[in-house]
Amino acid sequence: MPENAPADGTGPPPVHGGPGQPPGAPGHKATNSLVLAILAPVSMLLTGPFAGLAMLLTYSDNGYSRTPWAAPFVLFSLPLLFAFLGLRLSLPALKQLPRGSGSRSAAAVALCICGVVFALALGPALDLIGVF
Repeated sequence: MPENAPADGTGPPPVHGGPGQPPGAPGHKATNSLVLAILAPVSMLLTGPFAGLAMLLTYSDNGYSRTPWAAPFVLFSLPLLFAFLGLRLSLPALKQLPRGSGSRSAAAVALCICGVVFALALGPALDLIGVF
């Protein structure tokens, strides 16, 4: 009998997680939120050419467009998705982690990066509704 198997011989052997945190721990959420927050501005490099193509296809020669929202929508669609997911992971991590921990700092940095991405997307949105 293997050394990790239960004594009665039924079922799979127990899984030992080691000294780390369980899979849904706040430290993992903080790290994941930081990765998503970094992917948000980087993904603008991916959506930028498509936004340029959307602008070329929606604006006429005289500069008028019936759909001026198309290019900003294409540009910010993927970055806002990553920023929203990073925000959803960093807020619970900030509430659960103790002050001064490295994971809490990672969650705070992720929160700042997500805020910058949301602020960048807010500019064209407010411009399109006539605030600027």
